[in-house]
Amino acid sequence: MKFDFIAFAIIPFVLMAAICVGMPFKKNQLMKEAGEKTMSLAKKKSKLQLIAIPTAYVLLILSILIDFGKMNFVIPYVAVLGLYIAIRESTLLPVNGVYEKLIINGSEIIRFTEITAVPQTDGTTADNVVKIVTKHGPRQLVFDNSNEAEEVRKILTSVSNQ
Repeated sequence: MKFDFIAFAIIPFVLMAAICVGMPFKKNQLMKEAGEKTMSLAKKKSKLQLIAIPTAYVLLILSILIDFGKMNFVIPYVAVLGLYIAIRESTLLPVNGVYEKLIINGSEIIRFTEITAVPQTDGTTADNVVKIVTKHGPRQLVFDNSNEAEEVRKILTSVSNQ
């Protein structure tokens, strides 16, 4: 087998299979770590997966069938990245909420142990946005409405003060 075929067809396909099979197990492990749900967030449906998952596989197949020149090495791995983002979002959206040890908002997971501060609201941010500072830098959580954001802000402030 040629190195090109292995590097740009077999490896991305194996990565895509691992993502599809492994993400539900990762979600189950995360749920065990999270503890009990203290607050549910608005339920969202991901429409991204309807387009991104088939597109990722089509890109992989096209990169095998068609010579894209210098882009041959990029296209399969872009497909893997797109599939990872779509699968992660569609797996985590149904379990959005604030838990005993972490918060899941969209596809963002923030552990309470990482939070260093929750700044007070200022006039520059929208009412449905909560800014937090973690060990890895500042983050923003966007919610569906301002009531949800305010409740989460209260919970995060009480957690960060402990």
